[in-house]
Amino acid sequence: MRVAVIGAAGLVAKATIADLHRANVDVLGVDIRKPSFDVEYAKGDLRRPSEVASIIKGCDYAINAAQYYFNLQAMRACLKAGVNYVDLGGLFWMTRKQLRLNGEFERERLAALIGMGAEPGITNVAAAHLHHVSGVPERIAVRNAWRNLSDEFRVNWSIDTQMDELSMKAPVFRGGKYVYYQPCSLYEDTKFRQPVGEFRTYLTIHSELATFPSSFPGVGQVDWMEGGTGFEEARLIAKLGFALREEVHGVSPRRYLYELLNKRGLVGYGDAEPKEWESAKVVFSWDHKTSEVEVVIPPRPELGVDATEYGAGVPSSIAVQMGFKGQGVIPPERALNPDRFFEELKKRGFQIYYEESRSL
Repeated sequence: MRVAVIGAAGLVAKATIADLHRANVDVLGVDIRKPSFDVEYAKGDLRRPSEVASIIKGCDYAINAAQYYFNLQAMRACLKAGVNYVDLGGLFWMTRKQLRLNGEFERERLAALIGMGAEPGITNVAAAHLHHVSGVPERIAVRNAWRNLSDEFRVNWSIDTQMDELSMKAPVFRGGKYVYYQPCSLYEDTKFRQPVGEFRTYLTIHSELATFPSSFPGVGQVDWMEGGTGFEEARLIAKLGFALREEVHGVSPRRYLYELLNKRGLVGYGDAEPKEWESAKVVFSWDHKTSEVEVVIPPRPELGVDATEYGAGVPSSIAVQMGFKGQGVIPPERALNPDRFFEELKKRGFQIYYEESRSL
């Protein structure tokens, strides 16, 4: 099997490629810059999808680990090359655009597995498991948090994605339609298993909302909230205007934020040891009971990645190794066998918990 990984120079892709290499998969890394680790490399730019298509032609799968703004271009490249597509997710608005390409992938008899990261990805498969066990719930709550066990401040997330989450209106699916709220205007205190523990989680825009209502017809409400180490600081940065792209006196606040963090050496871990853990929880609830799956994700210091990067990078590798089948644009809850997927996660150090409670 030959797999192209697009956006191969990033830390998430590093986790993906390491997992593929461990399984002796033939990997081609595609990016505008050469990865710092050992992988067969070809220079390719998603701003030119035809160029990328010519590079990945002949591969069995292409995993898109690039910034989510380029998801549509990566899908077009796969359509042109005749290659099955996998990505790690985008936000709600991008996922809805991707779903519109379903007919084109069906006509080419290709599969596009979208949102196969941690959240979305692991959360989607967890929801599929709960649906199989318990049926359609009245409400689906998806919760995510992370805790850095180090005192050293580092930025381990995509600045663009985080600023989008903190500045775009957030959907809640309720009563058969989407209702939109200001980011972080709803919140709750959520308990996760150790070492993540309890965090205040906030409503933000996220991908699961784009597919859960159709994957689990009859559900009354679906919502997503997140929080964790550094999230309150990120909220403040966004409130101060650094989420803005529009130039102020000739300078884009968001671009300035990115350059400043890079200049100070705060993006990524460098020589520091990654110590951040993450937890993703999906809760199905009814008036009389709740069922939940929680997945605790460890860091992988030997790879130089923390839980956020490891959790986002590994699921796509597992999916292609499982040889997922299908045609069209497919979310993870419709593509993978949950039991087999969870077994593969456990082999890689992920901790998986199932819990059910009933009221008397």
